[in-house]
Amino acid sequence: MSLPAQHREGPVGRQLGGLLLSLVRHDNAMLSLRAAQWHRTLTRVGVEVPFWAVHDIGMMALLAPADVLIEPRAALGAQGLNQAQLAALTTLGRTLREIGESEVLEKARQWRLEDPLISVLLLKVLAPLYERFTQPGDRREHASLPLDPEVYAALEPELPALYRGADRSADLSFLEYLARANLRLVTSFEQVDLDTLRLVGMFGAGSAAGADQMLDLLGVFESPEANDVVNFSLDLLPSVLETKRASGSQSFSVDGYSGVQRRGTIDSLVLSELAFDPDLFVRRFVENEVFYYAREKEHDQERRLHYILVDASASMRGQRATFARGLALTLIKKFTLRGEDVYFRFFDSRLYDVQRTRPGRTDDHGGISVPYLLRFKGEHGRNYAKVFGLMANELSRLERREGRTPMVYLLTHAECHVPLDTIETLRRVAKLYGIFMLPSTGKLELDYLHRLHTVQVVDEQALRLKDARAKRALDIVEDAARESLVPPAPGGAAGTTQVSGGPR
Repeated sequence: MSLPAQHREGPVGRQLGGLLLSLVRHDNAMLSLRAAQWHRTLTRVGVEVPFWAVHDIGMMALLAPADVLIEPRAALGAQGLNQAQLAALTTLGRTLREIGESEVLEKARQWRLEDPLISVLLLKVLAPLYERFTQPGDRREHASLPLDPEVYAALEPELPALYRGADRSADLSFLEYLARANLRLVTSFEQVDLDTLRLVGMFGAGSAAGADQMLDLLGVFESPEANDVVNFSLDLLPSVLETKRASGSQSFSVDGYSGVQRRGTIDSLVLSELAFDPDLFVRRFVENEVFYYAREKEHDQERRLHYILVDASASMRGQRATFARGLALTLIKKFTLRGEDVYFRFFDSRLYDVQRTRPGRTDDHGGISVPYLLRFKGEHGRNYAKVFGLMANELSRLERREGRTPMVYLLTHAECHVPLDTIETLRRVAKLYGIFMLPSTGKLELDYLHRLHTVQVVDEQALRLKDARAKRALDIVEDAARESLVPPAPGGAAGTTQVSGGPR
């Protein structure tokens, strides 16, 4: 198959032809397609790095240097490169091997990072280099590379002609610049925070494909406050990663095998049954004595809804914000792994946009954004009566529309004063789980505490000491997970309010 004519000329042809300068050699068209996706993502934020550079550096996040050929193409020898350019190719080859062996890219290969997150890594590393390389007014014409694997499967024999069909002075200049800046390139990868990379990889970066989301995620890598939340979250998350959905058994052919049973279809018949004498087999079959493989089945239960509200007012800065956001991330992961729906939103004097994750739903557009949760800053003071009045109205509509009673988790501080009648309204349509962070000398004296289903108190010592903080958060996670399994009493009756973790 030959390359389509529309991809031979213009910005697309120039970018594709530049791939002749690529040093990372493979014959997998899908890998080239992924590199094209990275390039398109970078161009959305105005970083017009040549495709060959994006391809080679990005491939080190997928292919170990020992498992791939890194050397110039033979056809490049006929293109008239001078000694400086040939030396730059040699230097760049060594640099690619060095960054491919770095801890960051070794972990990236182990964690199998999604393409949006690889794009953000490339943006973090290449954008500063490209800004230093280019001069004002030197921006290239935008090229939106094709996302068709057949294009890249047919590309290799076309590369020499495509390369000669455009001016390559900018490509060769950037090649020499990368060779001169090889130490800066290696250092840029070494400065990537592995903890942040791991955390975002755990939650997935599908929502980071847009320009705004990419820049938010890039900001997470550069924010000390976000890094505190990341470190705390990683103290908690390993304990919840083994959470699994409840399962049962069924006879029809979906999911994996879970055991054997006396009922089933012929395609699930245990093969050893066929070893019986035919007459005996028929008798056993008629009398339902033969065995069939049973397949896994998720229990037919209503998917529970968890609604997490995090206070973002000025009283929730520092250690309180770190605790609340790390705990929120852990709860989100816990309930998502159980196959349940999670809604999340911040509040101060207003309710901010709700984010949703609904496992298995095709209408879930990216789920809950980890960069948003890590970097969000509220700027609107406090108005708890207004906020919770709006929440009561929203949850009432949700109850009428879906007939579900959500578990509402309130992560706030000891001065979160809400009118009692508003709490009563909330209580009729939701189970209320309050988590309150105390100041160093404060007490929890809110008049609605006895109307919450559960109250957790986090004192100043638990916030200040690392080990105590992690233990306190994990205790809350496990308690919340157990409590959410208990169905609400009819009419919102709560029974006895639980108060844990400190003085009321």
